[in-house]
Amino acid sequence: MNMIPPCSSTPLINRGFSVLGVFIFVATLAVAPASLLAATKAKNPAGKIYVASVSGGSQATVGDKVEDLAPKSVFLAQGALIETKPKGTLAMVFSNGTGVFLDQDSHLEVRRFTQEPFIPSRTDLETEPSVSHTEGLLSRGIIAVSTSKLAPGSTMIFRTSLGSISLHGGRMVMESGDDLTKISLLQGEGTVYAGEFDLGGTVIHPGEQALIRPGPPGQPNIVQIVKIPPQELAGLEEKANLANSARKTVFFQTDESGDVIVFQVVPAALPVKVTVSPSQVP
Repeated sequence: MNMIPPCSSTPLINRGFSVLGVFIFVATLAVAPASLLAATKAKNPAGKIYVASVSGGSQATVGDKVEDLAPKSVFLAQGALIETKPKGTLAMVFSNGTGVFLDQDSHLEVRRFTQEPFIPSRTDLETEPSVSHTEGLLSRGIIAVSTSKLAPGSTMIFRTSLGSISLHGGRMVMESGDDLTKISLLQGEGTVYAGEFDLGGTVIHPGEQALIRPGPPGQPNIVQIVKIPPQELAGLEEKANLANSARKTVFFQTDESGDVIVFQVVPAALPVKVTVSPSQVP
């Protein structure tokens, strides 16, 4: 009589462990790239401001440190309080490539400036190197802003006590007074908001000027869009050009630690001084 050998559970156990091992291996492959990406993801650099030119005295306060500004000064942008003296002017560049000019007796607070890691370009100063978020408060005075082409997702907001502009790139000049905020757009596009109660905003186009005045209590401030007066245009363009010229003087890159480093732009072809020998003169 043939005896049927008892079934062994060993192959099943081994097979079970094999299936479990494959499952763990596959799961590890699925999870590992995400964890490696998180571990190697670059940290956002601490944005900086470079001083292109200064006249008549300006200073910046960052934390507890107050610094008199000079050409080629560099300081942290986030939280900086920047002030020009009654006869002082200042041209500077944010590390996202935005040029800013502050006129006499102006006060700017950089409430927010963040930017994502970026790869520098020594030749393309017309495109923002990475997504950034800028928010500045002009409590008094005049500011001119010139941007490169902003990266998709970037935001740029400048405020006064009466209103603000969300600038979508281009050139603009903003003036802040007690009873009047004046925003002149020379290039690009923006949306003007007449205080915290204005939720919709008003689109402003090149060649237009937004005049914002105090509104009734509990109501939005009053905004009026007009054409830039011809007698003001030359002065506004001069300030915007100073901001635009400043942003073309430097480019930025980051080192291995993620720190922002400033490099001055060197012309591609320096002018050649020709010397003529007297013996060659007829």
